[in-house]
Amino acid sequence: MNSNFEGIFPVLAIPFDEKGRFDEESLRRLIEFQISCGVHGVVIFGLASEVYKLTDEERKIILQVAVDQVKDRIPILAGAEHTGTEAAVQRSKTMEDLGAQGLMLTPPSLIKPDAEGIFDYYQAVSDAVRIPIMIQDAPTWTGITLSPSLLVRMMKEIERVRYVKVEAPPTGLKMSRIIELGGDAVKVFGGYGGLYFLEELKRGMCGSLPGCAFPEVFVQIYNFFKKGQEKEAETLFHKYLPLLVFQLASLDVLIQVQKIILQKGGIFRSAYVRRPAAPIDEITRAELDRFLDALPLAVLNKPS
Repeated sequence: MNSNFEGIFPVLAIPFDEKGRFDEESLRRLIEFQISCGVHGVVIFGLASEVYKLTDEERKIILQVAVDQVKDRIPILAGAEHTGTEAAVQRSKTMEDLGAQGLMLTPPSLIKPDAEGIFDYYQAVSDAVRIPIMIQDAPTWTGITLSPSLLVRMMKEIERVRYVKVEAPPTGLKMSRIIELGGDAVKVFGGYGGLYFLEELKRGMCGSLPGCAFPEVFVQIYNFFKKGQEKEAETLFHKYLPLLVFQLASLDVLIQVQKIILQKGGIFRSAYVRRPAAPIDEITRAELDRFLDALPLAVLNKPS
């Protein structure tokens, strides 16, 4: 499979039943839904996957299910970060052995290393695997700031580090600086729930890792932009921007909104979010329902 990643790679939410157990059939439906919407790949074990609430054994089982369902139709990127370098190496090798076509790692965030420690972390993973690596630059959640110069250095000097997912607002400015410093040697993805998706497209990103509840919207905007139909891309983006802002009130809200939409559309049997979690209240749920009533979404059989 081609490892030159670009386009829309939604981060998959992990479905659980009402007792918090992994729901295999719902994940299989979610993957089929993503593919039917024209995504270019998927990401599993990102922050929006509640990855920090999964056991190592669950990671293996879930990735095996995903690989089996995808059947090489699109690439799967798997999160493999860890607070320790040796543990990240082992986890990355496991993800590769189970069939992931790429890896995504945040830097270690408990004992926050300096620039050389971060470089060593990604170098160690690169030395141990044969598949591409994406750095996840998410200081809002990790508390670690990765400078554009360090990111470019790693993409130039570490063999399998080929991509960076920029989630450090203002994302557009940082993307432009990375591209300015790195040129053709760097490939930059966006994320952050797709909140800055349109601006990032205009600044030269090669793709985005948004949520998975309405992937068709991002695919359509991306396709419009790539065809030179910027006005159509802008119109569609601004139509959904209020929902993007609403769901990114916090990581917990983002996860719950995604799951509620997927349950409402019959993809997930339950919108259960694993504990600990801060559930949305009735007022927030009513506001979400107003968005869903007003906006076309493929999962609700309301095409845009």
